[in-house]
Amino acid sequence: MTEQQIATTRAGTMITRIVVQGFKSFNKKISVPLLPGFNVICGPNGVGKSNVLDAIAFVLGRTSAKSLRADKLHELIFSGNNNAAQYASVTLYLDNSVKVFPFEESEISITRKVNRRGVSIYKLNGKTTTREKIVDILAAVRIYSDGHNIVLQGDITDVIEMMPEERRSIVDEISGIADYNDKKNKAQKDLEAVDAKLKEAEIVISERYDLYKKLEEERNAAMKYQQLQKQMQVLKASLAYRKLSNFDENVKAWDEEITKKEVESEELQKEIEKIETELEQREKGIQELASKLTNIAKRVEVEKEISYLRTKIMIDKDKIESNRKEIERIENLVQRLSVIETRMQEFGELPRAVKAILDLKMKGVHGTVRSLIKVPEKYQIAVEVTAANHLNDIVVDDDSIANQAIEFLKRERIGRATFLPLNKIRSREFDAGNLLKQKGVVDVVARTLKFEQKFSTAIDFVFGSTVLVENLSVARQIGIGKARMVTLDGDLVERSGAMIGGFYAHQPKFAKEVQKDEISEYQNLKKKLEEEIKTMQEEIQEFEAKLKTYSQSEETKEFIDLSKTKIDTEEELGKMRNRRKVAYEKRLQVQTDLNRIRISKAKVEGEFDNVKIEVEQYGQMEYLNQGIKTLEIGIANAMKELAALGAVNFKAIEQYENFKTEFDEYKKRYEKILEEKKAVMDMIAQIEEKRKEVFYKAMVELSKKFDEIFFRMTGGHASVGLEDVENLESGLLIQATPAEKNLLNIDSMSGGEKSITALAFLFAVQEYRPAPFYILDEIDAALDKANSKKIADLIKNLSAEAQFIVISHNDTIIKEGDRVYGVTMEKGESKIIGLELPKE
Repeated sequence: MTEQQIATTRAGTMITRIVVQGFKSFNKKISVPLLPGFNVICGPNGVGKSNVLDAIAFVLGRTSAKSLRADKLHELIFSGNNNAAQYASVTLYLDNSVKVFPFEESEISITRKVNRRGVSIYKLNGKTTTREKIVDILAAVRIYSDGHNIVLQGDITDVIEMMPEERRSIVDEISGIADYNDKKNKAQKDLEAVDAKLKEAEIVISERYDLYKKLEEERNAAMKYQQLQKQMQVLKASLAYRKLSNFDENVKAWDEEITKKEVESEELQKEIEKIETELEQREKGIQELASKLTNIAKRVEVEKEISYLRTKIMIDKDKIESNRKEIERIENLVQRLSVIETRMQEFGELPRAVKAILDLKMKGVHGTVRSLIKVPEKYQIAVEVTAANHLNDIVVDDDSIANQAIEFLKRERIGRATFLPLNKIRSREFDAGNLLKQKGVVDVVARTLKFEQKFSTAIDFVFGSTVLVENLSVARQIGIGKARMVTLDGDLVERSGAMIGGFYAHQPKFAKEVQKDEISEYQNLKKKLEEEIKTMQEEIQEFEAKLKTYSQSEETKEFIDLSKTKIDTEEELGKMRNRRKVAYEKRLQVQTDLNRIRISKAKVEGEFDNVKIEVEQYGQMEYLNQGIKTLEIGIANAMKELAALGAVNFKAIEQYENFKTEFDEYKKRYEKILEEKKAVMDMIAQIEEKRKEVFYKAMVELSKKFDEIFFRMTGGHASVGLEDVENLESGLLIQATPAEKNLLNIDSMSGGEKSITALAFLFAVQEYRPAPFYILDEIDAALDKANSKKIADLIKNLSAEAQFIVISHNDTIIKEGDRVYGVTMEKGESKIIGLELPKE
C-alpha cells in the first residue's frame, strides 16, 4: 500500500463505538463512543479498565482465553453474586465513510457472543458469519486480533525479557516473510518428494547398473578378443612378409660378413705365425745369453756381492723415502697438536684468584686438582661432571699455607679460591663392595685417574665417592639413591635421588699435558728417523763406491752388460707373448662370429619355403611397416593379452546392445528427476534470497523508525540489527544511546531505560505497520514522571494521524488526552463515564 492509501485506510477504519454486555465486569449493556485522537481510559486499580481492551481483542477474534486473562472462554461471562449473565457479547463499530470495507454502509459492526458452554457466534452487520470471514475482512485493512497495535499489560516486559531470537520473530512478522516461509516449506516438501523419487530411481539404476557393467565388461572382453585376433593375423602376416622381403638382403649381407670374417681370420693366423717365429728366435738368443752368464758367473766370484749391494742400495733408498714421508706426516701432526694445545689453554683458563696463587709459587702449593691428574680421554666428560668446580681447587701441604694464601687474596682483593690442605682433608672414598661387580659399572672415578700417591687424599676427596657407570639405564638398575653415579656421557645421579643430565657441551680440560707428551714423542720419533736417513745415506755412498770399484773389472763389466741385455730381452719376450695371446683371442672371437653367421644363414634358408607358403596363406592385406623384432614383440604381447582374457562370452556383444537401450531409458528418467531436484533447489534459493531481501529491507526501515521515535522521546539514538549479519536466523539486537550516554544493548540497561527503549521499539513496529487505531494498556506502569511525559507527548503527536485508546491512571498521561473515560465499580459491576477535555 502507498502512504496515501495507508493514510486513507487509517482515517476511514477507526473505532466509532463499542457496545459491551455481560463481558467480564460489565454486566449491563453499555455503549462507549470512541472519537478520533487521544482517548484515555482511567480509574482506580481493579475497576475493570483493562476489560475494555480485552473486549476489543475478544470481538476481533482472539481465540486464546489466556491472552484475555481467563482460563476458559465461558469465564469471560459476568458472574455476579445474584445476577450472573448468561452470555457475553461485544459489538465493535468501525468507520466506513471512505468505503475501505467492501460494504455500502458508512459504518460496519462486528459482534462476538459466547455462551456458558464456551460456544462463540460471530456476526457482521448483524448477520451471522464465521471467524475466518471476520479475520479476512479485518486483515485487509491491517486490523488483527493479536496485532502490534494492541499492547497488553506485560507486553513491554515481554519485549525486555525476550531472547534475541524471539525479538527477531517480530521482524519476521511485520516484514511479511511468512508467505516466503510458506513457499519455502512447500518447496522443501516438494524437494523431499523429489528426493524420494530420486532414491527409488537410484535403487533401480543401481540394481541394473551392476548387470549393465557386467555385460559391458563381457562385451568389451569379446570385442577385445576379436580385435586381438585380427591384430594377431596382421602381425603374423607382416612378420612373414618382412622375413621374406629381408631374405635376399640378409643372405647377401651374411655372405659379405662371412668373407670379411674369413679374411680377418687368415690375417690373424699369419700374424700369430710371424710372432711365434720371432719368439722362437728370441728364446734361442735368451738361452745363449743364459749360458754365457752362467760361464762368466763361475769366473766372477763378486756376483753375489754385487747383487747384495744393489739390493741393499735399493732397500735403503726405499727406506729413506719411507722415512721422509713419515717425517712429513709427523711434522703435520705436531703442527695440528700445537694448535690443539693452544686451544686447550684457552679452554682451561683459570679463575683470577687461582692463577694469582699459582703465580706466587709459594712453597707447599702443589697446583690445582686439574693439573695434578691425568685422565684417559674416554673418561674426561665423566671426570669433569664429577669434579665440577673442584677441578680448580688448589692442593696445599697444610692448613697454614691455605690460611696464608687466603689472607693474600683478601688483602689484594683478588677474589676467592678453594684450598685442599693434605694434613686436614679427608678422603670420601667408600666401600663400593658388590656394586663394582654389576654389569655396566666401570669403577670408582678416582681409580680411573693417574696421579702422585702423595695427593691421594685430595683426589679421593673430590672423586672417591662417585661411581662411573656406562649409562643411566645401568644407574637405574643399581637403584637411584644407592650411590653417587656418573655416566660416560656426563649424566649425574646424586645420593639424594636428584638426576642431572641432557646435552653436555664438552670443552676439553685435561688434554694439555697429553698433547705435550705426544708432541715430545713425535719429535723424538722424527729425530730418530732423520738419524736413520743419515745412516742409510752414508751406507748407500759406501755401497755405490764398492759397485764402482767392481764395475772397473772387464769380466764384471761384461757380466753386467749381459745381465742387462738378458733382462731387456725377457721384457721384449713378455710383450711378444702378450701380442700372441691377444691375436689368439681375436682369431677365436672371429671364428665364433663366423660360425654364428653361418648357422643363422642356414636357419633362414631352411625357413624360407615355410615363410613363402605362410605369406600366400594370408592372402592380400595391408602389411605393417615394422621391423621383425618389433613384430615378434607385438605377437608375443597379443598372445599374452589373449591368454589373460580367458573364456569369452561372444553373445555378450548382442546382449549388451539390447540392455543398453533399456538402461539408457532408465538413465534419462533418473537425469530428469535430477533436473527436477535442481529446479526445486534453485526455487528454494530464489525464495531464500527474496526472503532475505524482504527481511533486511524491513529491518532497515524498522531501525530507521526506531531511531526517529527514540530521538523524539529521549534525544538519543537507537538501532536494531542481527547478532550475525550473515545469518537471517540469528537473534535481534536492540541497542540505544540515551542522551549523553554510551551505546548499550537493551539487556545491559537499567529498568527505566529498558522500558523506554522497549516502548520506542514497539512504537516503531506500529509505525512500520500502521493500523487504524492503537490500544495501549498501562504502558507507563514502570516509568517515572519525566519518562511518562515523554510518552504522553509522543502519543499526542501520533494521535493526529491515528486513533489511540490508552488505559492509564497516570496523571501525566491523562492530562494530555483529548477525552477521558472514567471507569468505576459499583456492587461488582463496572461503569464508564466520558469527559471531553478542554483544548488549551
